[in-house]
Amino acid sequence: MKKDTQPSWTDLAPYAGRWVALVRGRVAGVGWTSKQAQQAAKRNRSKDEAHVIFVPAVEAIEDGDGIEDADGIEDDKDDSTLT
Repeated sequence: MKKDTQPSWTDLAPYAGRWVALVRGRVAGVGWTSKQAQQAAKRNRSKDEAHVIFVPAVEAIEDGDGIEDADGIEDDKDDSTLT
């Protein structure tokens, strides 16, 4: 990872579903709310300004007939065939 850049979503996968505070491209704080992440970053890096982002838990991709989730398994929209 380059200096002063945002980490990739793969790097942030362990924080899925949570707020992450970044300082110079590195995780400085994590929380269930943006305020918690900001406060954690302030405790860890008091002189630096943190950039807070939300890391989504699952990324869904529209794929024609169904929805393909990040795991690559297509879920049919029509559940009438289920018994």
